[in-house]
Amino acid sequence: MSEHLTEPVPPHGGMDADAYPAPPQLHWALVLLFTLLTLGIFMIVWIFIQSTWVRKINPASHVTSQFSAYVLLAIVSQVLVEGSGNLKAVGLLLTLASYVVFYFGAYSIRRSMLNHYNSVEPMQLRLSAAMTFLFSTFYLQYHMTRIARWKAASKLAI
Repeated sequence: MSEHLTEPVPPHGGMDADAYPAPPQLHWALVLLFTLLTLGIFMIVWIFIQSTWVRKINPASHVTSQFSAYVLLAIVSQVLVEGSGNLKAVGLLLTLASYVVFYFGAYSIRRSMLNHYNSVEPMQLRLSAAMTFLFSTFYLQYHMTRIARWKAASKLAI
């Protein structure tokens, strides 16, 4: 994560940092800890919190629908995999499909953040595609917390 630790640049051209809500601010390590303690349930809740915020900065985003499809596919695939007979293979294919849909959602969040924080509220945000793939929710949350702190600091500076 260290390759993208540059400090955000304050908004240019008089952009009001209050015009858009700050991202959810919870340290990524706490998201990981709560995810482990709840056997993954917290992460499912948290991706919807992240996606709801993304809809506030990008109303055209379909990330909440993508995560809903991910959860539905994951549940159906688990039921089929636990069953017997020929449906196990279908369940495994649906499991793979659920991962694909999840990553579509993660990259949709990444794209929305990059578009917003490099044009609407310019802060020269850079997000690694590889880190998004490897650490998805936690990596994006790391940057969301940084942005929330930047927005809070810009309010104090005014």
